[in-house]
Amino acid sequence: MLIKDIFAKPIDRNIQGVIKVGQAKDENVQQELEEYVVTKELQKHFKTIFDAYQRSINTPTDKMGVWIQGFFGS
Repeated sequence: MLIKDIFAKPIDRNIQGVIKVGQAKDENVQQELEEYVVTKELQKHFKTIFDAYQRSINTPTDKMGVWIQGFFGS
């Protein structure tokens, strides 16, 4: 058995380093979503956003906003 055989996906598959808005093909988007890793830190931030969103469903407000910032590869 080779080390590459222990991985669920082929390690020599094509991986797009950067996918920009408007350049995304369906197969690239699918790969990004399938391989996205939600860390504990991200889970905490997602919970904060979704909790606020859920509260706004029952109590509508115009004071809701989300700023998402990051760098390629982050």
